[in-house]
Amino acid sequence: MNYYTIGLAGHIDHGKTTLTGALTGVDTDRLKEEKERNISIEPGFAPFQLSDDMKVSIIDVPGHERFIRQMIAGVAGIDLVVPVVAADEGVMPQTREHLEILSLLGIQRSIIAITKADMVEEDLLSLVQEDILEYIKGTGFEGSKIHIVDGKSGRGVSELKDSLHSFLINTPSRNKAGALRLPIDQVFTLQGHGTIARGTIFDGELKEGELVTLLPDRLEARVRQIQTHSTKVEQAFAGERVAVNLTGPDRQQMVRGQVIVNSNYYPVTSTIDLSFTKALTMSYDLKQRAEVTVHIGTAEVRGTIVFFDRNTLEAGNREELFCQIRLHEPISAKKGDRVIVRRPSPVETIGGGSILNVAGEKYKFGAETIAKFEQMMKGTPAEQLEQILESEQLLSKEQVMQQIGLNEEAFRQLEDDDHLVFIDGGVTSQNVFTRVVEAIHKNLQAAHERYPMRKGPQKAEVVQELKKTYPKKVIDAVLSNQLQEELQQKGPYLSMRTFQPSLPAAWKTRMTKVLKHLEEQGVNVSPVDRLIDEEQIPDPYKTEFKNYMLEEEIAVKLTDELYVHDENWKQTIASLKAETDQAFTLQEAKDVLNVSRKYLVPILEKLDNEGYTVRKDQERYWRVEK
Repeated sequence: MNYYTIGLAGHIDHGKTTLTGALTGVDTDRLKEEKERNISIEPGFAPFQLSDDMKVSIIDVPGHERFIRQMIAGVAGIDLVVPVVAADEGVMPQTREHLEILSLLGIQRSIIAITKADMVEEDLLSLVQEDILEYIKGTGFEGSKIHIVDGKSGRGVSELKDSLHSFLINTPSRNKAGALRLPIDQVFTLQGHGTIARGTIFDGELKEGELVTLLPDRLEARVRQIQTHSTKVEQAFAGERVAVNLTGPDRQQMVRGQVIVNSNYYPVTSTIDLSFTKALTMSYDLKQRAEVTVHIGTAEVRGTIVFFDRNTLEAGNREELFCQIRLHEPISAKKGDRVIVRRPSPVETIGGGSILNVAGEKYKFGAETIAKFEQMMKGTPAEQLEQILESEQLLSKEQVMQQIGLNEEAFRQLEDDDHLVFIDGGVTSQNVFTRVVEAIHKNLQAAHERYPMRKGPQKAEVVQELKKTYPKKVIDAVLSNQLQEELQQKGPYLSMRTFQPSLPAAWKTRMTKVLKHLEEQGVNVSPVDRLIDEEQIPDPYKTEFKNYMLEEEIAVKLTDELYVHDENWKQTIASLKAETDQAFTLQEAKDVLNVSRKYLVPILEKLDNEGYTVRKDQERYWRVEK
């Protein structure tokens, strides 16, 4: 089953409501004041049966100039527009503005209806038709089929139905598999049911009982019941007109313009970058940073418009440009969404466009920013993402889909791009990945040069420093990759794979003499600081040198003063083991090693601490495993 929405738009009193009734049998003027004044105030909706495999809704949008806001909300989710022109009046100002708005919204799939055909002579019908053809020449509506109808007599209605059916058969249905998006255009309460929200599902599907969120306010709600044209259903799909009974939020919290979602796919933003088209109907120049009204989906918010290549948008011919709108209130939107921009006073349509970026920043005025916008617009999804990652560095899957405007299938295609790196549910660019590699190498090489006797900096220190510039997930991924290639880790220490701790060239000779003295002195060693001082090694190197001896297992530390060369220490253990029984006393050890108590006690305590021996009362026992 495919689901579609048709919108009827045009000047006030041109017969849209009558034609809707003729097509569907439904009077869409439901409000008391609409009946009294004989005009549509709110969008009217009616089910339209065309075939068994197609469900269609017709939206009759208000034609009066004062109801442009409702008109924009009504057409936001349509798949086909039927511009309606009355035979007795022809193309009127509101007709022009409606067609202009529809064009700016990117809605150019149309079938034109000339209504009230029975009210005029046949010759006048031909003139109206010529007027329409002349007006739509050069626009996206050029080539649209034109039907002459009369809603009251039924003239031409059957033929219009056939055209609508033929047109929709060849129109792709909306994305049922995508993440749910349902902009709300009406909210009301119903006795015994509570709060009802109405709208057309733009994407995805809605299920009875599921938890949903209302954006941008992030209100949690549950779907209690779903109806499509007064018929209860358990599930509704993209393209369908629905009424949703929600539990959770108060009635006062729910308003037109909110969007019902069931995922994190759709972002909330207060700054949008636009590819903008100036309206032909714009009559007055617009100054830099002027206040504007923005219509997106069913939402209407105020904002400030910012240009980057001019200080005034001049009225006149059609023009393409880039701009940014800084909204006074947050909205839910994604890349590619269409917007209409109007001037609050004097009220008129300024233009419309497509969202390039839902995470707009403060940019410099000039050609550099324009070039950035051009890249956003023209590049492939992978190129656009790569550019965004130059500043963002890492994006989650949801953020990528939001900012680039991708569905699941398009996102999966990115995985084959060599310029992108996928990391634990996130994406970075190969450029960013390479920069992190280079930053780690630079950090380690600097550390190796400054502290050649160390094994390297601690991994945690490296990560902490890099986190000032790069996301930790990217750092971790790079380290994991590099530890298989150019880096090595020993305990907590990180180093280049080719690096080995060594004595600094300037002091290597003197430090080697200290090591030689330790080797010659056996266990009756001089205090290590004295040996170092005798060689006139500077104090800044003293601690580094002592740590180097221990870390590289060149010496063993008995006390803060006494360092024994590792070979001598091994020989001491071997001699003591060979010349004592399983248990031995301090005196027996003294006789074997022939050292004073100053050295003997630290030696025996070191044996205990390293697990070679266990002390019990006045004796020590060799551990079998050692």
